[in-house]
Amino acid sequence: MSVVLVVILAVVVAGVIIAIFGWDRYHRGDSTAGPYKPTDEVFVDPATGQRTRVWYSEKTGERDYRPD
Repeated sequence: MSVVLVVILAVVVAGVIIAIFGWDRYHRGDSTAGPYKPTDEVFVDPATGQRTRVWYSEKTGERDYRPD
């Protein structure tokens, strides 16, 4: 019986910690990515000739590849 109570207590404590510190602030997705700015990097696919430009977000440091 005491093992069950310890497990329940651990789950409750973990839930409280997650609720206090906000689990979703680390998993927000693209809503906080900010505006992407185009860079001078352009890739050309040799088979199709399609150009792809690299876009960069200064806020998150992420790179995005979009057709040029």
